[in-house]
Amino acid sequence: MPSISIALTTHNGEEYLPAQLDSLARQTRLPAELVVTDDASADGTKAIILDFARRAPFPVHFHENESRLGYRDNFMRAVEFCRSDLIAFCDQDDIWELHKLAAMERVFDEPDVCLAFHNATVFTKHGKAYRRLYKSRSGIEMSAPLSRNPWITVPGFAQMFRRDLTRFSFLHAASVDVDWPGETLPHDRWFYFLASVFGRIAFLGEPLARYRQHEKNAFGLYTDTRSDIDRVLRGENFIRAAIAWSKNRSDLLQRMQGRLTAEEEARVVAAISYYDALRQRLSSRMSVYAADSSLVRLKALCAFAKQGGYTGIHGSARFGWKELLMDVYVGVPFGPRARRFFS
Repeated sequence: MPSISIALTTHNGEEYLPAQLDSLARQTRLPAELVVTDDASADGTKAIILDFARRAPFPVHFHENESRLGYRDNFMRAVEFCRSDLIAFCDQDDIWELHKLAAMERVFDEPDVCLAFHNATVFTKHGKAYRRLYKSRSGIEMSAPLSRNPWITVPGFAQMFRRDLTRFSFLHAASVDVDWPGETLPHDRWFYFLASVFGRIAFLGEPLARYRQHEKNAFGLYTDTRSDIDRVLRGENFIRAAIAWSKNRSDLLQRMQGRLTAEEEARVVAAISYYDALRQRLSSRMSVYAADSSLVRLKALCAFAKQGGYTGIHGSARFGWKELLMDVYVGVPFGPRARRFFS
């Protein structure tokens, strides 16, 4: 039976933290350890954790940051301290269903599953449930490497992954976040990226946590639909960022070579080809905005559409009708002048 570490990060979390800790202590499948990294809290968070550590049914390892790291680096630091076969991210303000670890662990009986994530019940700070995180039926869906949409955001609290992926953490500081230019990838996007390259990703449709929404969320509910719309509205700015992002991923993958098994090497080569092809498609779409002549921009759009650029035939990293409308009504008529809409 694999061991499980819970990686919990905290920052001024005293209001909701006790309920989360209680749900961890009552898991039907207990973890081997709880690793907590506190990001310079100024409230009673530390006292709550230390009190819990004295009575928890598993070891609790508490680490304090001398100065604020921010949620990205704080989660990556927590992962560094984890020693189990599997690692489950944990936020300070949610509540886990009591069989969450047991349900997630079973998925990893399949040796090529690198990461699993689950559905959740979204609820208010007062405890009122109002939707599911994902509109999906119950059951387990398995995705082959590079088959899932690379743009989607899978929140960390819903993830469990193999610790073996942490051997690539030395590359994290060189990563690029397509939605936050100038920032490294958040912990959840980083391990989702790695898992999508090296193995299958499992999705459990059953809600296994209650995802609390309140005014102090580090990063609240961000649905796939909302993120798609935000990226469309960023127009040319998103395309430019995505070109840099796809090149960054190819570069990161190339830096992994020489450290891999033969099977892993083959998967990395396939992933490099995937992101190189994506960058070429993004560059083709950029022509719809960059050319000075509207006729040239129209020809670029028609050529991109003829190649299947808006139909999804290129797999998971697809553009659809929302992008087509933006390109038709903004890119072609305005071209470089469209930048004023996206500044």
